[in-house]
Amino acid sequence: QPPVYLFLIDVTVTSVNSGLLDVVCNTIKKLLPKNNDPNATPDAAAANSAVGAGSNKRTMFDSRTLIGIITFDSTLHFYNLNANLKQTQMLVVSDIQDMFIPLAEDVLVNVYESQNVINNLLDNLPNMWRNNKVTDCCAGNALKIAFSVLKKVGGKLLFFLSSVPNIGELTVNVKREKKEKSSSYKSIYSSNTSSSNTGGGMGSKNNALDIKAREIEMLTPFNNAYSELAQTVSQYQIAVDLFACPLYGIDLASIYPLVKNTGGSLYYYPQFNVHQYSDRLREELLFALTTETAWESVMKIRIS
Repeated sequence: QPPVYLFLIDVTVTSVNSGLLDVVCNTIKKLLPKNNDPNATPDAAAANSAVGAGSNKRTMFDSRTLIGIITFDSTLHFYNLNANLKQTQMLVVSDIQDMFIPLAEDVLVNVYESQNVINNLLDNLPNMWRNNKVTDCCAGNALKIAFSVLKKVGGKLLFFLSSVPNIGELTVNVKREKKEKSSSYKSIYSSNTSSSNTGGGMGSKNNALDIKAREIEMLTPFNNAYSELAQTVSQYQIAVDLFACPLYGIDLASIYPLVKNTGGSLYYYPQFNVHQYSDRLREELLFALTTETAWESVMKIRIS
């Protein structure tokens, strides 16, 4: 099975303004063969991968690697990466209640054959969405359509999220996040401080219990939707790496089971901004794309 990477990128106003899209595009570009060696050949790329397997210093995608890019805000955006195109075609699915994949092929393409088209898209993607003002996020629908793309071949889904999934499927507890944003902890402390002054030790005990209850609430998934989705997609050899880059909370407690139960990794950047986190995000994304990965395995059990 060839290595397969599908990039699912949030392009809401939060993501664009934070600089997330720029960092992601520039990092992916670094691994394209043409940006490593202008005279690179498929054989050279394979040799590079073989060297990397032993040293963990692979500098570009394997010659067999398939990649695809999907972006989302309140709608889904697909990109035709056919090697014969001079410029990437973008197709938008605006009806998230009736989702479909508008491209029969060319969502996932060989990185070596289509590197010129991919490079062109990565150059233009930040500018395409620079003035985007959409705040709504249909991340749940984007995840489901991404799994439909990967279902036939398996692979790794790299999921970049800045905004709370608040429309469509797999929404999270938005009200809980609004409470978090407005510092509800402060009201807990303030309300119990007065009671502790009047009630002595009993007030302090109630304060501790309230804080503990709040912690349990915040760490409990809003529902089991992401766990159930993980059980389905893991059957198709799909792993999810989540790069959570929120300005405020995004209810990770609800989303994390998707990462955990598919064998993926969580990379968390609270209150993300490009000046503080760009180097760390770049290094961790490069690690996720170049580290040794077992794409397919077989276990045999002998009983005698």
